[in-house]
Amino acid sequence: MDELFRDKFRAVGAATVLIIAVFFIVLLFVQQREKKNISFKLKVFMTDITQSLLISKNNNGLPGDWGLKPGYKNAGILYNNFFKYLKISEDCINTSGNCFIDGNYKSIKQKETTFNVHKLPAVKMQNGISIAVETISTCRKANEICSIIYVDLNNIEEPNAFGKDMFVFSIINDDTSPIKPYNPILPEDILRDNHKYGCNKDSEAALYCAAMIYKNGWNIDSSYPW
Repeated sequence: MDELFRDKFRAVGAATVLIIAVFFIVLLFVQQREKKNISFKLKVFMTDITQSLLISKNNNGLPGDWGLKPGYKNAGILYNNFFKYLKISEDCINTSGNCFIDGNYKSIKQKETTFNVHKLPAVKMQNGISIAVETISTCRKANEICSIIYVDLNNIEEPNAFGKDMFVFSIINDDTSPIKPYNPILPEDILRDNHKYGCNKDSEAALYCAAMIYKNGWNIDSSYPW
Protein backbone atom coordinates (compact mmCIF):
# COMPACT_ATOMS: atom_id res chain seq x y z
CA MET A 1 0.00 0.00 0.00
CA ASP A 2 2.80 2.37 0.91
CA GLU A 3 4.56 1.59 -2.36
CA LEU A 4 1.38 2.33 -4.32
CA PHE A 5 0.99 5.63 -2.49
CA ARG A 6 4.58 6.58 -3.25
CA ASP A 7 4.10 5.75 -6.94
CA LYS A 8 1.00 7.91 -7.10
CA PHE A 9 2.81 10.72 -5.31
CA ARG A 10 5.71 10.55 -7.72
CA ALA A 11 3.31 10.54 -10.67
CA VAL A 12 1.48 13.61 -9.37
CA GLY A 13 4.80 15.38 -8.72
CA ALA A 14 6.06 14.63 -12.23
CA ALA A 15 2.80 15.86 -13.73
CA THR A 16 3.02 19.09 -11.71
CA VAL A 17 6.60 19.71 -12.83
CA LEU A 18 5.56 19.09 -16.43
CA ILE A 19 2.66 21.55 -16.17
CA ILE A 20 4.93 24.21 -14.67
CA ALA A 21 7.54 23.64 -17.38
CA VAL A 22 4.93 23.93 -20.13
CA PHE A 23 3.57 27.12 -18.52
CA PHE A 24 6.98 28.80 -18.53
CA ILE A 25 7.69 27.67 -22.09
CA VAL A 26 4.39 29.18 -23.26
CA LEU A 27 5.05 32.35 -21.27
CA LEU A 28 8.50 32.69 -22.83
CA PHE A 29 7.06 32.16 -26.29
CA VAL A 30 4.39 34.82 -25.73
CA GLN A 31 6.96 37.31 -24.42
CA GLN A 32 9.29 36.70 -27.36
CA ARG A 33 6.45 37.16 -29.82
CA GLU A 34 5.38 40.36 -28.06
CA LYS A 35 8.94 41.73 -28.15
CA LYS A 36 9.23 41.01 -31.88
CA ASN A 37 5.88 42.67 -32.47
CA ILE A 38 6.94 45.79 -30.57
CA SER A 39 10.30 46.12 -32.33
CA PHE A 40 8.62 45.60 -35.71
CA LYS A 41 5.99 48.26 -34.96
CA LEU A 42 8.64 50.76 -33.85
CA LYS A 43 10.73 50.19 -36.98
CA VAL A 44 7.71 50.57 -39.28
CA PHE A 45 6.55 53.63 -37.34
CA MET A 46 9.89 55.40 -37.77
CA THR A 47 9.97 54.54 -41.48
CA ASP A 48 6.42 55.82 -42.04
CA ILE A 49 6.94 59.06 -40.10
CA THR A 50 10.25 59.69 -41.88
CA GLN A 51 8.50 59.42 -45.24
CA SER A 52 5.70 61.75 -44.08
CA LEU A 53 8.16 64.36 -42.84
CA LEU A 54 10.18 64.21 -46.06
CA ILE A 55 6.98 64.78 -48.06
CA SER A 56 6.19 67.70 -45.76
CA LYS A 57 9.68 69.09 -46.33
CA ASN A 58 8.98 69.40 -50.05
CA ASN A 59 5.94 71.56 -49.28
CA ASN A 60 6.86 73.33 -46.05
CA GLY A 61 10.63 73.16 -45.64
CA LEU A 62 12.51 71.64 -42.72
CA PRO A 63 10.94 71.58 -39.22
CA GLY A 64 13.08 74.61 -38.38
CA ASP A 65 11.09 76.55 -40.98
CA TRP A 66 7.67 75.74 -39.52
CA GLY A 67 7.65 78.52 -36.91
CA LEU A 68 7.37 76.28 -33.85
CA LYS A 69 7.38 77.98 -30.46
CA PRO A 70 8.55 76.07 -27.38
CA GLY A 71 6.03 75.99 -24.56
CA TYR A 72 3.05 76.37 -26.90
CA LYS A 73 0.80 73.66 -28.35
CA ASN A 74 1.46 74.87 -31.91
CA ALA A 75 -1.68 72.95 -32.92
CA GLY A 76 -2.22 74.66 -36.29
CA ILE A 77 1.46 74.52 -37.21
CA LEU A 78 1.71 70.83 -36.34
CA TYR A 79 -1.42 69.99 -38.29
CA ASN A 80 -0.37 71.82 -41.45
CA ASN A 81 3.21 70.59 -41.40
CA PHE A 82 2.97 67.14 -39.84
CA PHE A 83 -0.35 65.60 -38.84
CA LYS A 84 -2.12 66.10 -42.18
CA TYR A 85 0.51 63.92 -43.85
CA LEU A 86 -0.44 60.95 -41.64
CA LYS A 87 -3.28 58.43 -41.99
CA ILE A 88 -5.46 59.49 -39.07
CA SER A 89 -8.47 57.77 -37.54
CA GLU A 90 -9.01 60.21 -34.64
CA ASP A 91 -8.08 63.88 -34.25
CA CYS A 92 -7.08 65.05 -30.76
CA ILE A 93 -5.13 68.09 -31.95
CA ASN A 94 -7.22 70.93 -30.55
CA THR A 95 -9.33 69.05 -28.02
CA SER A 96 -8.48 66.12 -25.80
CA GLY A 97 -10.04 62.91 -27.07
CA ASN A 98 -9.37 59.21 -26.81
CA CYS A 99 -5.89 59.29 -28.31
CA PHE A 100 -4.19 58.98 -24.91
CA ILE A 101 -5.23 58.14 -21.37
CA ASP A 102 -6.19 61.06 -19.15
CA GLY A 103 -3.60 60.36 -16.50
CA ASN A 104 0.06 59.73 -15.83
CA TYR A 105 1.95 56.98 -17.62
CA LYS A 106 3.74 54.32 -15.60
CA SER A 107 7.30 53.09 -15.27
CA ILE A 108 8.36 49.57 -16.24
CA LYS A 109 7.70 48.58 -12.60
CA GLN A 110 4.19 50.06 -12.93
CA LYS A 111 4.95 53.04 -10.70
CA GLU A 112 3.30 56.31 -11.66
CA THR A 113 5.50 58.82 -13.50
CA THR A 114 5.06 62.58 -13.93
CA PHE A 115 4.31 62.23 -17.66
CA ASN A 116 0.75 63.05 -18.73
CA VAL A 117 0.46 63.75 -22.47
CA HIS A 118 -3.35 63.89 -22.67
CA LYS A 119 -3.49 67.64 -23.35
CA LEU A 120 -0.78 67.72 -26.02
CA PRO A 121 -1.72 67.93 -29.71
CA ALA A 122 -2.25 64.29 -30.65
CA VAL A 123 -3.75 61.92 -33.19
CA LYS A 124 -4.62 58.26 -33.38
CA MET A 125 -3.45 56.72 -36.63
CA GLN A 126 -5.29 54.09 -38.64
CA ASN A 127 -2.83 51.41 -37.50
CA GLY A 128 -3.88 51.97 -33.87
CA ILE A 129 -0.78 53.90 -32.81
CA SER A 130 -1.32 57.21 -31.03
CA ILE A 131 1.20 60.03 -31.12
CA ALA A 132 1.39 63.26 -29.12
CA VAL A 133 3.82 66.08 -29.85
CA GLU A 134 5.51 68.41 -27.35
CA THR A 135 7.50 71.30 -28.86
CA ILE A 136 10.70 72.04 -26.96
CA SER A 137 12.55 74.49 -29.27
CA THR A 138 12.34 76.58 -32.45
CA CYS A 139 15.02 74.22 -33.83
CA ARG A 140 16.63 76.77 -36.13
CA LYS A 141 20.00 75.06 -35.95
CA ALA A 142 20.86 72.01 -38.04
CA ASN A 143 20.20 68.70 -36.26
CA GLU A 144 18.52 70.44 -33.34
CA ILE A 145 15.58 68.68 -31.63
CA CYS A 146 12.33 70.47 -32.38
CA SER A 147 9.74 68.33 -30.65
CA ILE A 148 9.32 65.20 -28.58
CA ILE A 149 6.95 62.57 -29.97
CA TYR A 150 5.24 60.31 -27.45
CA VAL A 151 4.22 57.06 -29.15
CA ASP A 152 1.69 54.66 -27.64
CA LEU A 153 1.66 51.50 -29.74
CA ASN A 154 -1.80 50.39 -28.59
CA ASN A 155 -3.57 53.67 -27.96
CA ILE A 156 -5.32 53.81 -24.57
CA GLU A 157 -5.05 50.09 -23.87
CA GLU A 158 -2.89 48.94 -20.95
CA PRO A 159 -0.18 48.71 -19.72
CA ASN A 160 0.37 52.42 -20.57
CA ALA A 161 3.98 52.21 -19.44
CA PHE A 162 7.25 53.54 -20.82
CA GLY A 163 9.29 50.78 -22.41
CA LYS A 164 6.27 48.51 -22.82
CA ASP A 165 3.76 50.31 -25.04
CA MET A 166 4.92 53.94 -24.70
CA PHE A 167 8.09 54.99 -26.53
CA VAL A 168 9.71 58.36 -27.22
CA PHE A 169 11.05 59.83 -30.46
CA SER A 170 12.19 63.30 -31.58
CA ILE A 171 11.51 65.49 -34.60
CA ILE A 172 14.89 66.76 -35.76
CA ASN A 173 15.76 69.74 -37.98
CA ASP A 174 17.56 67.45 -40.39
CA ASP A 175 17.36 67.23 -44.18
CA THR A 176 17.43 63.43 -44.45
CA SER A 177 16.62 62.04 -40.99
CA PRO A 178 13.86 64.23 -39.53
CA ILE A 179 12.84 61.72 -36.86
CA LYS A 180 14.95 59.66 -34.48
CA PRO A 181 14.46 57.84 -31.20
CA TYR A 182 14.98 60.11 -28.22
CA ASN A 183 18.72 60.63 -27.57
CA PRO A 184 20.22 57.86 -29.75
CA ILE A 185 23.67 59.47 -29.57
CA LEU A 186 24.06 58.51 -25.91
CA PRO A 187 26.38 55.60 -25.08
CA GLU A 188 24.64 52.27 -24.68
CA ASP A 189 25.46 52.02 -20.97
CA ILE A 190 23.70 55.34 -20.30
CA LEU A 191 20.71 54.37 -22.44
CA ARG A 192 20.46 51.22 -20.37
CA ASP A 193 21.53 52.23 -16.86
CA ASN A 194 20.58 55.89 -16.36
CA HIS A 195 18.51 56.07 -13.16
CA LYS A 196 16.08 58.67 -14.49
CA TYR A 197 15.36 57.77 -18.13
CA GLY A 198 17.36 54.60 -18.76
CA CYS A 199 15.77 51.47 -20.21
CA ASN A 200 15.85 49.55 -16.95
CA LYS A 201 13.33 48.39 -14.37
CA ASP A 202 14.37 50.93 -11.74
CA SER A 203 14.35 54.13 -13.84
CA GLU A 204 11.74 56.79 -13.16
CA ALA A 205 10.50 56.70 -16.76
CA ALA A 206 12.22 54.61 -19.44
CA LEU A 207 12.39 57.26 -22.18
CA TYR A 208 15.53 55.75 -23.69
CA CYS A 209 14.05 52.35 -24.62
CA ALA A 210 13.31 53.28 -28.26
CA ALA A 211 16.90 54.46 -28.70
CA MET A 212 18.27 51.28 -27.14
CA ILE A 213 16.14 49.07 -29.41
CA TYR A 214 17.15 51.19 -32.41
CA LYS A 215 20.87 50.90 -31.62
CA ASN A 216 20.42 47.15 -31.26
CA GLY A 217 19.24 46.87 -34.87
CA TRP A 218 15.56 47.07 -33.92
CA ASN A 219 15.89 43.94 -31.82
CA ILE A 220 14.73 43.38 -28.25
CA ASP A 221 17.12 40.86 -26.73
CA SER A 222 17.25 39.03 -23.41
CA SER A 223 18.77 42.07 -21.65
CA TYR A 224 15.60 44.09 -22.19
CA PRO A 225 14.03 44.89 -18.77
CA TRP A 226 10.92 42.69 -18.76
